[in-house]
Amino acid sequence: MKLVHAKERQKMALFKRLGYDIPKARQFIVDKAGIVQGRILEVGTGKGHMAMALAKKGLRLISIDLDRTAQKTARENLQALGLDRMVVLRRMNAEKLNYKNGSFDRVVSVNFIHHAQRPQQCIREMVRVAKDAVVIADLNKRGEAIMGRVHRSEGHKHEQTRMPLNEIKVYLKKLGLTVKTYRDRCQTVFVAGKQKERRP
Repeated sequence: MKLVHAKERQKMALFKRLGYDIPKARQFIVDKAGIVQGRILEVGTGKGHMAMALAKKGLRLISIDLDRTAQKTARENLQALGLDRMVVLRRMNAEKLNYKNGSFDRVVSVNFIHHAQRPQQCIREMVRVAKDAVVIADLNKRGEAIMGRVHRSEGHKHEQTRMPLNEIKVYLKKLGLTVKTYRDRCQTVFVAGKQKERRP
């Protein structure tokens, strides 16, 4: 994957050496979620890794985040791959998405929930604006350990989740979604489908 900043390339190489191949992990999510078309919202742009994976498949999407610096890096990474026209980056709070109910076919969120101050509120909003499905992926224990190690090497501490993986699944079911679970080396992926209303 072509990344703009040398520091970011080095960080990706370190993740891979430690056992977390980020591009491969994002591709796993795309494959398991069966994302092939439709209007897509990504919650939590980060450095743009998931946006790049989707855009490479020819998918257009909107990606939101509150972190200006991260989105700047994401924009530069997308530009380096010639994918910047596929992704609209917007600064927005995931606790209050500025979209109508069912505005997107799918809402995707990767490694965001463990950063959320109010994860349940964020999930409720994702479900509200999704028409068909919500895809939430986050780090498992191995992934958290690797992430923590990389952050410590940079002199800071990685945020701990306020909502464990099993609670994410339970909450999605509580909101009335059917949940399929997929486990990869460093992540767990929940593909949560909305129940289709039956016509009489």
